[in-house]
Amino acid sequence: MSISGLAAVLADPSRVAMLDILLDGSALPIGRLARRVGISAATASSHLRRLLDARLVAIDVVGRERRVRLAGPDVAELLERIAVLADDGRRHATQLDRMRFARTCYDHVAGLLGVALAERLCAIGWLHRTSDNFEPAPALFTWLAGHGHPISDDPRRPLTRACVDWTERVPHIAGRTGAAIATLFLDAGWVVRTRESRALRLTGRGSGALERELGLQLALRSTRA
Repeated sequence: MSISGLAAVLADPSRVAMLDILLDGSALPIGRLARRVGISAATASSHLRRLLDARLVAIDVVGRERRVRLAGPDVAELLERIAVLADDGRRHATQLDRMRFARTCYDHVAGLLGVALAERLCAIGWLHRTSDNFEPAPALFTWLAGHGHPISDDPRRPLTRACVDWTERVPHIAGRTGAAIATLFLDAGWVVRTRESRALRLTGRGSGALERELGLQLALRSTRA
């Protein structure tokens, strides 16, 4: 698809809203996705055809149910980069503040938390910044494995990727390394998801663990799950 064709697909607010909801890496039934966007199932299906043609989403069949998800992490990173340029001010200020502090970008941690984590891992030598990417050190592999979350061995996806953060304008950690970190944070209860949003809330347990294990100090934000 040409750049102009992709731009035309992304020109519709409802289609963009569908993609934004799926940016947390979830796979949702069409009806539920439509309700969250505030459109009919028929309208959502029409938009879905355009998104499928543009290879922005994919459909998984689970029993009799069809579930929509982003086509992959590359799509999430593309949308995050577009958001950097767009400076979208449509969200309510409180919601934007929550998203800015911490959120999922597909299956990795973004926002202030994601950026601060990347900077801290570089500072302690567990991550090395190259000209356009991050390179993990053995200590990071050991730490993740010690918490029961070794980095997956998936040749279809890069080990790490520097994903330019939509709100902070500097990179956070994507790729298989970013996914392993996010899974650890969620499974350990260091962060929790908020309702009907990809925003994350840092818990007291998470704040303590990050300070104790990584020397990362972040003030808790008052957000309701």
